[in-house]
Amino acid sequence: MSKKWKKRLLIHPLICLLCAIAAGFIYYAFEGVGWLILIFDRADRTDMMQAETYTDPNGLVLPYRIYVPESGGAEEPYPLVLFLHGSGERGSDNRAQTGKNGVMQTLLSEENRAEYPCVVLAPQCPEEQWWSDAGVPAALMGLLERTKTRHPIDPARVYITGLSMGGFGTWSMLAAYPDYFAAAIPVCGGGAPEQAPLFHEMPIWVFHGSKDKIVNPQDSRDMVKALEEAGAKEVKYTEYPTEGHQSWEKAWREINLFPWLFSQSKTD
Repeated sequence: MSKKWKKRLLIHPLICLLCAIAAGFIYYAFEGVGWLILIFDRADRTDMMQAETYTDPNGLVLPYRIYVPESGGAEEPYPLVLFLHGSGERGSDNRAQTGKNGVMQTLLSEENRAEYPCVVLAPQCPEEQWWSDAGVPAALMGLLERTKTRHPIDPARVYITGLSMGGFGTWSMLAAYPDYFAAAIPVCGGGAPEQAPLFHEMPIWVFHGSKDKIVNPQDSRDMVKALEEAGAKEVKYTEYPTEGHQSWEKAWREINLFPWLFSQSKTD
């Protein structure tokens, strides 16, 4: 092979690599590190969770995945984490909602399963519907209550979190059932500020990215402000100045997130 062709073979991959790096930095400038995590972190805990289906009394079908720790026969009650996905994971395949975007990717790591054993419940919203649509919050509550009858759940430590559409759904569930959850983590969502007095005493940690072009960060700021004006003492707000819509990727990896969440109890 001639030296000329050897140089070409070496140069072309190098150019491709440099272009890829440049594209990554450009996208990072607009979307933040969350996008890079989404691309390179290949963790998917879907197959760790059992696939089941819930049909509420009105006929609304919710496919869902559930993870239950191995108790070794002991009936120790576990905390429960309800996760609400974003709009892109709606459907009926009972898989998309537990893919790369969910809190399960960090919560169900080997280390966290050992340190924070809990039941994780991830329902899938039907196509063309939203978590806040009429009848959907009631169906979610029906699923939660049925889960309590099937597994040893600590009723004082039921938590809710969600991203994007699921962030809106989290706020909606708090308004619909203000006394049910022990803590909440809405990520890049929004709610109705006038409803904040209903749940102002609940521990809530809100996340959003300043560069979010999908959901305006003002939506989260307005909810936090309304909670504070209602007298909230346990509301936290983290806004990432360099992050776009994928702010959940950083939120799920906050070093204090799970210690904070699992320390919350309605009996405190």
